[in-house]
Amino acid sequence: THFEGWLRRLVDTLRTTDDPEAQACLAEARDLRQQAFAAYQAGDLELARQLLHQSFLKVLCAVVEVFPNAPERTGLAVDQAIERIENFLGDREAPRIRLILAHVKELRAQADEALAGGDKVTALALNLRSIQILHRLVEHVRDRHDDHDGVADREMEDAGV
Repeated sequence: THFEGWLRRLVDTLRTTDDPEAQACLAEARDLRQQAFAAYQAGDLELARQLLHQSFLKVLCAVVEVFPNAPERTGLAVDQAIERIENFLGDREAPRIRLILAHVKELRAQADEALAGGDKVTALALNLRSIQILHRLVEHVRDRHDDHDGVADREMEDAGV
């Protein structure tokens, strides 16, 4: 799909960048990931989760170094997706979908606030989370899952939880 091609190009670009700040962010991400693995092996799952989250943010730091407008572009993509979904819904009630859209709009407001404060990494992280939520919403509608609990249970089992 288009998204997979974009992601592949992003990873290739990050791997081959000569931007020293991006390279430093990626080196920190690797170190944090190794620390997370050590924490996991030691049985400290909470610390492992925290370190993995920090590692993810360092990867996003590299993305922002290489693509400085990534937060703005991902925010625009979310805004456009919300608009398309709302146009599709029209005046139908769809309370659960509208509740999800309200949550995504709140994430977008937080992202815009972070961006205004100069925190591009947080803005990008919030926009990516918004995209993930909208993607799940589309999957849900497209696949017409009637048994939400069953779907959630299967996803948790697939994740080993």
